[in-house]
Amino acid sequence: MTGDPAPAVPVAAAHALWWRAANTFDDIADRDAAPHLYGISRGAALTAALECGYALPLRALAAVDAPEHVRDELVGAYLHGWTAASNGQLGDLLIEPERATPQAILDVYRDKSGAIYAMACAMAARLATGTASLTDSGTERVAAWHRFGQILGMLAQFRNDEDDLRDGPGEDLRNRTPTYLLVHLLDCLSGQGLQQALAFLRKAPSSAIDRERLRAMMTAPEVLRPYHARLSALREEACALLDDLAPDCPYGSALRARVQAETHFLPAGKHV
Repeated sequence: MTGDPAPAVPVAAAHALWWRAANTFDDIADRDAAPHLYGISRGAALTAALECGYALPLRALAAVDAPEHVRDELVGAYLHGWTAASNGQLGDLLIEPERATPQAILDVYRDKSGAIYAMACAMAARLATGTASLTDSGTERVAAWHRFGQILGMLAQFRNDEDDLRDGPGEDLRNRTPTYLLVHLLDCLSGQGLQQALAFLRKAPSSAIDRERLRAMMTAPEVLRPYHARLSALREEACALLDDLAPDCPYGSALRARVQAETHFLPAGKHV
């Protein structure tokens, strides 16, 4: 927004540290049985992850060169993002795909990934707007950046799903992870088609053939069309927010490129 990234470095550091911690917890939650992570024991990795995701970011934010009430707001925003992301991660681990709804998974994505990008964008916007953020228009501007970050985080989660499904190791199907596309497929089916998909899903943890059959059902054109429409609407909303929030920002093109990178698998839209 201002052209000077230096004041936002603590926010970027907190964001990067949180993701390093989250990736460690995620590797273990996905039942990675390896005795070591990142070249150290699992216990050491968990201890380091807790410090990276909790204490170090809070220390960085508490040291920001800003009035005390601003630092308090930054710390509060970080903790809120942490709690929301934990809630989303728990939903990801506990929800069973055959009993979920597409909206429930969208809510998980909003928290699991969206909350952390939203937290980073809102904190950076709060620093950039300064005292102006205390006005009604400033509050609305920070809220709009929060929404942009939320959408970007959700799109990143969808792109992660796509990478794993198309060219990745297929861990989501092996783990029976309730991805949005999988739940969307089950929601679209009925009768024999639904029973067939559920049978593939039950065997997916141990059967590459059944994972491939389920993958084929998930990527059928009639399933992808409404799925892509929902994601395209999110992409267009993110781009429209950038048009309004950062028309002359020197980093606007980089943010727009990030949106496009997270949605490279979608049909071209009006902002592409």
